[in-house]
Amino acid sequence: MTKKKGLIVMANMSTATGRMYLERDFYEKHKELVDKWIKFYQESNHIGEWYGLTYLAVEEKTEDEIILEFAGIGRWSWEDTLEWIFASEDFESQFNSYKVELAEKLYKENQEVLMEYVDYEPGCEILVEREVTLRVDKRKNKYETSYIIDTDIDIEYNDYNKIMNEVEDGYRLDNKEDVKALQVVLKDFYKENEEMITEKNYREFKKDVLTYIKQDKELNGGICLFRIEDPGMFLEDMEDSLEIA
Repeated sequence: MTKKKGLIVMANMSTATGRMYLERDFYEKHKELVDKWIKFYQESNHIGEWYGLTYLAVEEKTEDEIILEFAGIGRWSWEDTLEWIFASEDFESQFNSYKVELAEKLYKENQEVLMEYVDYEPGCEILVEREVTLRVDKRKNKYETSYIIDTDIDIEYNDYNKIMNEVEDGYRLDNKEDVKALQVVLKDFYKENEEMITEKNYREFKKDVLTYIKQDKELNGGICLFRIEDPGMFLEDMEDSLEIA
């Protein structure tokens, strides 16, 4: 289980964050409809209830397009959920009453929607960056979402990259402010768990922690906050890693 933007996400559920791009002319033509569709995902009572979009907000408007910040939850991966973005039939608890009308407009006006995102699923150790082009199709009087993956980049699965891609909170050794904050956390950790720590003093303990973070391949120069929240597991993992090294 992991925490992301106030959501509690169980294993085998992915979290996706990124941007969606709509043509500015299309937005201005259907502004009221699009704004209502966006607002649905900003209502707190909907957040975290189902697979699909969980948040949308206008990030920027340019001369040519409107840029939307988004977050979403997928089953196994966000790619497996893309087909529902503009579908007529939705996950029951997620049904957005404005989506069918929006899908109809996108279909009739032959609009494509670009989506770029990072997808994170800790149960299967998925961390990917993708760009996809979404289109609305119509089959048997129902709208469906089809997509083409334009860019597909596997990101090496380690703590540093999780922190860099903002899918987990944590500390990077190449960031001075992070190192300062980590040292404060480690001092408190040492005081609270001194009876479990085998090192003779705090300086020795801190040195071992920093070596562990730097050398361990799963961490790769960064450490996610959730590791430190379980003192017994953290100390055991660190000891095992330092022994192997």
